[in-house]
Amino acid sequence: MRLFVYSAAVLLAALRLSAGQPAALLPQSAKPASADQKLNATEEKRGDALAHFVEAQRLEDTGRMREALGHYLKALDAGVDAPLIGHVADIAANFGSLDEALNVFETACKNPSSSGILASYTQFCVSHSQERKELEQTAEKISEEALTRFPKEFTAYENAVRFRLWQGDRAKAAQVLEQALKQNTADPQFWFMTGHMAQEVWPLADTDKRAEHLQKINPFFDRAEKFAQESANEDASLRAADYFLFSNQLPRAAAICESVIKRNGSLDARKRLVRLYEAMERPADSLKSLEELVEAYPLDVEHRKLLANQYIQKREYPKALAQLQAALQAGGGGLQDYLQICNLLRVTQQPEKYLQFTQRAVQLYPGEPRTLYHEALAQSQNKNYAEGAKLFEETTKLAETRAPELLDDSFHFAHGVSLERGGRFDEAAIQFEKSIELTPTDNLPSAANAMNYLGYMWLERGEHLDKAEELIRKANELEPDNAAYMDSLGWLHFKAGKVDQALAELLQAEKKLKKVEPEDAEILDHIAQAYDKTGRRPKAEEYWKRVVDLKPPDEKLLKRAKQELGLEKPLPPKDDPALKTR
Repeated sequence: MRLFVYSAAVLLAALRLSAGQPAALLPQSAKPASADQKLNATEEKRGDALAHFVEAQRLEDTGRMREALGHYLKALDAGVDAPLIGHVADIAANFGSLDEALNVFETACKNPSSSGILASYTQFCVSHSQERKELEQTAEKISEEALTRFPKEFTAYENAVRFRLWQGDRAKAAQVLEQALKQNTADPQFWFMTGHMAQEVWPLADTDKRAEHLQKINPFFDRAEKFAQESANEDASLRAADYFLFSNQLPRAAAICESVIKRNGSLDARKRLVRLYEAMERPADSLKSLEELVEAYPLDVEHRKLLANQYIQKREYPKALAQLQAALQAGGGGLQDYLQICNLLRVTQQPEKYLQFTQRAVQLYPGEPRTLYHEALAQSQNKNYAEGAKLFEETTKLAETRAPELLDDSFHFAHGVSLERGGRFDEAAIQFEKSIELTPTDNLPSAANAMNYLGYMWLERGEHLDKAEELIRKANELEPDNAAYMDSLGWLHFKAGKVDQALAELLQAEKKLKKVEPEDAEILDHIAQAYDKTGRRPKAEEYWKRVVDLKPPDEKLLKRAKQELGLEKPLPPKDDPALKTR
């Protein structure tokens, strides 16, 4: 049996009347033509052929194959295409005789309408060549005849190549493809199809001969691309680009995409080009191409998100945020989109917008602990510490059953900060200790941060000073070059009355700062206090002036600097509990 399986629909499509038009299937109950209707001989022949075809289909459906064969043979008188001929020949070979099947093909191939009929004949001969050895020679003859009769039809070349590969003669298969290259057809499809056949003859998986095989295959796709460009066929051009992409000829693929974009600004070409530049390790070109794509097609949500991710990698968070917000407006979004925007609003320090957006996310996803966590962070960022602490507690209860992975070291640290800023120091200490306990052993920076925060909190309050010193020193051991931790250690010395040692450590902390930001003003204030304590008032005032110039977000810090400089009236002095005997 041949490997072809034909449905009734395919066979119906294959049946062509001599006029070349599809025949409509007449029901068995169709009434005969009226006596008044005059049918010429050709029309009668068509009608008879169709009637036999319908009857053959009915008999085949009921398993009466021998009877069906007789009707199929009579239907062939109308002139048909390859699929039906092959099907009838299969039936003849299995329910009649091989000679009868061969006669079906011989009759059809006397005047073939396409290379498909000859290809079907070739395949039939190959499949029965073990029964009759001479059929291999017949197959060779027919495959060559197809090339002669139909030199511009891909099927003729496919048939000949597959026959030669079946014979195991790769050299002759290559000759067939070289013959195809001599054709002057301008149809890109012809060149794509022969190009894919070429990959069977010269496989690219053969790494030792890959370069040699590419030289053999490329000319087919070169021609496909050439004629696609001449006819402004975008789909064909991009199909050629895909070949060069998947065969790892990236510069050529990029050049084709660039040409298509220049011609018509194609969205598909732009999409490919973004990834090509990235694969070619040309990040600047990839980013520029992606920006141009988004500008040209602002409703393309997928690539807005891709652009946002590139901005995130470059730490250009405001740009990333703008793209994700635009993508959300253009096409909506899911929970992950909302969470990503929440994160960006948090790191870009937009407290009011952050709070508004997180509240919207909580409304859209009620009972989702991750959105509630962001609202807790946003409340704290807006200095609503009591509300923030309350939301952290609600999040903890939700996350215990719905998202236990959320309750990690960073969660407890953020909860602790909210409690500490709200004046609930003992509860904050519990959260910081949980954070330290849960910090993975390979995440030393997070552990050091929690240790320093808790130690500094206790130091400032004059509580648990032995533990505070232990934590601050441990933080400095884990990250010895961290300016904030060095500042805490210096302040520890200051509080203990070791002013000279404190000043030395604080000045080292200042040196570790690559650039002094407003958030670093506390280090300068500590240096000023140390200088003042050693009697060097002018140096102290120099540092307090720098604090004022920085305009730090900590209002108490700024106020103290202004008071020391006489810019504001000072408050009455208070006893410092940390200076008491430990």
